[in-house]
Amino acid sequence: MNIDSKIAILCITSNGRSLACKIKRSLNDGDIYFINNKRDENSLDDNEVISKYLEEDVEIYTVKKRLKFFVEDIFDKYEYILFIMATGIVVRTIAPLVTSKFSDPAILVTDEKGSNIISLLSGHMGGANEMTLHISDLINSNPVITTATDINKKSSLDIIAKKLNGHIVNFRDNVLDVNAMLVNGDAVGLYIDGEYNIDTRGFTVLDNSKSLESSISSDEELKKINLNTIVVISNKENLQIDKYYEDKYRIIKVTPRDIVIGIGCRRDTESHLLQDSLEDFLIKNNIDINSIKEIGSIEVKKDEKAIIDLSENLNVPFRVLSVEEISQVDYLFEKSEWVKKSVGVYSVAEPVAHLLSDGNVIIEKNKYKGITFSVGRLKIWYM
Repeated sequence: MNIDSKIAILCITSNGRSLACKIKRSLNDGDIYFINNKRDENSLDDNEVISKYLEEDVEIYTVKKRLKFFVEDIFDKYEYILFIMATGIVVRTIAPLVTSKFSDPAILVTDEKGSNIISLLSGHMGGANEMTLHISDLINSNPVITTATDINKKSSLDIIAKKLNGHIVNFRDNVLDVNAMLVNGDAVGLYIDGEYNIDTRGFTVLDNSKSLESSISSDEELKKINLNTIVVISNKENLQIDKYYEDKYRIIKVTPRDIVIGIGCRRDTESHLLQDSLEDFLIKNNIDINSIKEIGSIEVKKDEKAIIDLSENLNVPFRVLSVEEISQVDYLFEKSEWVKKSVGVYSVAEPVAHLLSDGNVIIEKNKYKGITFSVGRLKIWYM
């Protein structure tokens, strides 16, 4: 079973199948599975139990397997699963499979007439709420969303983190605590270090035209409310706040993953040297290592062990760019004839950072022992 779509649409009646086709056409995405459970679940493998046919212009898979066993097969293969059937059936089917709101797929349920569509599981992190609203608009149905922050028209820390692809230490505990405080009307400060376009409803927003410490110390309104928790959106390693305020407030940092690193290095550079050099570079430029989204270099470096090891250690992708791609922009940066003779372009780190960040280089070339780094920043605040 080859899966290219993000959403699986499961139905058990002919009316449900018609609605599934309508939804797939509207989304321009989705795998439709029509469940026919007359066959014994242990009798056939996937190739035998699934057949494909066209209903008008829509591709549909017929599944001759019991629903609960088929859902087991696909539960971790899709970002979203939409069930067109009674909610009770869905609850009993997915109950043994549910593990965590931070890893489960988004589960949506609608009746076969599409009158109501329910965000059942993974409303925030999985995106079920957002998809529920989207599909309800497409098919003119009533969206049913029950997450407390949404019904109280408040923002939520997990949604902010998701939008920014952000890193939070002790993610689960901090998300649960902050969201509960927002729902209960408790004061939670929010300092946005950058031009990030996020939902601030329910937060006490601090003045980001000043430093974090200046904003806290000079805000007379903060002294009038019982504020002890501040969420800080920043990709800086050091927030440069006095220990007095660190002790007074619970600071929860959300680190957006919006930094990309262009790398040039000599052949057979030692892995530890590249790692140590990058860490030193990040400290000197006050960049949180958790903000790195991607690293990249020229195609001749695709097998460079040090960069591959760095990618694995950082748990980020290593993107390889061709000479042709780099040569389109290398004229923008300082030229090196030696680099040109060696790899076919005038420079590597800066044009790679330029390409990875869609032209937003924030730190130009920095040299170490046979290593160069350049930094770009993705404009995720526009997304």
